[in-house]
Formats: sequence, C-alpha cells, structure tokens
Amino acid sequence: MSQNLQTAALILRTVDYGDNHVIVDLLGRDTGRLSAIAHGAQKSRKRFGGALEPLRVVEASLTQRRGSDLWRLDELEVIESFTGIDERIETITAASYATELVRETWREGEEAQPIFELLRRFFAHLPACSTNSSIERLTHQFEFQLLRLYGLAPALEGCARCGKTPEAMNSLRLSRRGEGLVCADCRHTGDAMGVISQPTLAVLHHLADPDCPLPDDDLHSAMAQAGRVLANAIDQLVDRPLLSRQMLRQLL
Repeated sequence: MSQNLQTAALILRTVDYGDNHVIVDLLGRDTGRLSAIAHGAQKSRKRFGGALEPLRVVEASLTQRRGSDLWRLDELEVIESFTGIDERIETITAASYATELVRETWREGEEAQPIFELLRRFFAHLPACSTNSSIERLTHQFEFQLLRLYGLAPALEGCARCGKTPEAMNSLRLSRRGEGLVCADCRHTGDAMGVISQPTLAVLHHLADPDCPLPDDDLHSAMAQAGRVLANAIDQLVDRPLLSRQMLRQLL
C-alpha cells in the first residue's frame, strides 16, 4: 500500500544522491517539513522543469510506501516565483539565510502554515528592497516574527519576569539570552545583560509591528543594536553557526 499527497511547498534544500537522483527537503504548507527523492532528476531535469530550484512556491505531488520515511517526488509545478531576488547578491543571500534558518529551527509537530506563509511573504517583499538598509530591516522583521511563532520573541512591553513597564525602569536592560527586558529588581547574580537606548527599543517595536514608527534620531546605531538583540535570541534557537548568516553580515 502507498499514500499519495499533494501540497504547496517551499524547497529548503536539494542534495544530489548517487549518480542520478536528488533528495529534496520540502516545507509543505499543510504537511510541515518532509524529505523526498526525485528519481532521475540529475540526468533529466526536464521532468521537473525549473521547479527544483529554490525560492519558488511549488505544487508537489508525492507518494510514500508503507513503512518508509522517505517520500517519492513524482511531479513539481511552479505556482509562484519571486522575480528580482536573484538580481542582487544581497537579496539572494538574505533569502538563503531565511531558508536556512527555517530549515534548522522548524520543529516536528509545529504548525507549518504560519511559518510557510512567513517565509513566502519574505521572498515576496525582498525584490522591492533597493538598499542594504531595507534588506537589513526586512530580515530583522523576519527574524522577530519567526521568534514570535516559536514563542521566543524578546519581551518589549515590560520586564519579562515581573511585567514592570519600560517607563518605570531607570535604564533599559535586555537579557543576552533573548528573554527581553529585565528590570533591576528581577536581575539575578550572573545574568548577562546589555543596556539599550530608547531608539533601539523603538526599532524593536517597529520590527515586531511595522505600524510602529521608527525613531527620528540615531536610527543607524539603533538598528545595529536591535540586530544584536535579535542575534542573541537567534543564538538560543540554532545549534550551529549558519554560513548564510555570516555571509549576510559581511554584505550588509
């Protein structure tokens, strides 16, 4: 007996297998992450067209034999492309980073549709980024929203431990472990903390909700500090350094 499946999906990775086949790592909108083998794809890419390339939404038709964890990829059809991403090395690298981040952090049993849509929207908006600063901002928004989906976004509205508002704090301190704001009364001995500026807090609110205004002053340094805050939170999520993340830092 075998099981047939059809789903919209994003390709997270392809790996050549043997002399003829390709292993495809998919994030299905309705199924979550799964792996499939595309028989003969190395020698005959015509059967799958350009659908085996990343940065596309595809309709995947798959078959799984009973007792096997690996699906067979029978057919792929491109249903959404993101024209313009490949025109700049910065946008390609940002898309690669987002893809790698999802691939390395998506957890089995996690509802897939919100993460699928988050990554799809990121791809859709990237081509409109004409400057490095706009790519950086969009990437940080993606990071914040991904952390939020995992329940790991840093607390910004108040102390992560007692709820004290930022206005009631003498200084704004953020946990380097990604918790978010922590007031002086809740700080424990040995806690690694970093002091942030008010403009940085405003930038973080904007990344969490683009309707929140960006600060008028000190935007460049505030965005850089907000990026470090998110990097600390991401570091708690990943098990190893991500090559695409390092490349993106160098480019931006």
